[in-house]
Amino acid sequence: MVGKHPLHVMTEATGTRVAVLDDLRELVRSHYVSPETTAKRLAELGAPKTAKLLREHVPKTKTARSGDLGEVLATEIAEHTLGYQVPIRRLRWKDGRNMALRGDDIVGIRPAQKGGLDFLKGESKSRAALTTSVLDEAGAALDGARGRPTRHSVLFVAERLRELGHDALAGQLEQAVLVSFRGSTIEHLLLALTGGNPASLLNAHLTAAATKKRTRHAVGVRIIDHGAFIATLFGGL
Repeated sequence: MVGKHPLHVMTEATGTRVAVLDDLRELVRSHYVSPETTAKRLAELGAPKTAKLLREHVPKTKTARSGDLGEVLATEIAEHTLGYQVPIRRLRWKDGRNMALRGDDIVGIRPAQKGGLDFLKGESKSRAALTTSVLDEAGAALDGARGRPTRHSVLFVAERLRELGHDALAGQLEQAVLVSFRGSTIEHLLLALTGGNPASLLNAHLTAAATKKRTRHAVGVRIIDHGAFIATLFGGL
């Protein structure tokens, strides 16, 4: 903890990569194409054509791959470490494989104690070498819109949920927008995927954020060979 703000630093355990790489690739695939769609394609088209179609979604540039992996990890950490639901996998709706989606990287939700929803607004950054300016950029995005999720981002999630038939949850999101998130507790997530040790930079960032009223979870994920790992991961998709 840095004041009231939680700090988590995760480092890849030595010698474990080979054992988890296939599972991680499957996880990344699911962020681009739903498992249900993949299953249908496998049944109708077979594995080679299904894989070929998947590769149409996967970015080719180093920058886009790095950014997408940061968003994948932020989503998974929001759900499995922080206890939020991230109901829409945004990467499935990219309008270009090498383009970044606009809006909040993460919109997480969970039931509020008095009804309605609480929110997690998240930003992810992926850099071989992390810098203060990169964290400041993420912090500025989190502080934007008075620290609330952007209305456009929440409505994007609601509209995708409507299309998928999840009208009740979509209605809760729309109601939150209509009342400008009154009654909702809002927390922040800043994830940094990097090759160096991010602990001191994240500590300094949270120290500077000590007076901010919203809880900010800072998560550093360290993979020493950052660029080579991303190339290996995406090369096998």
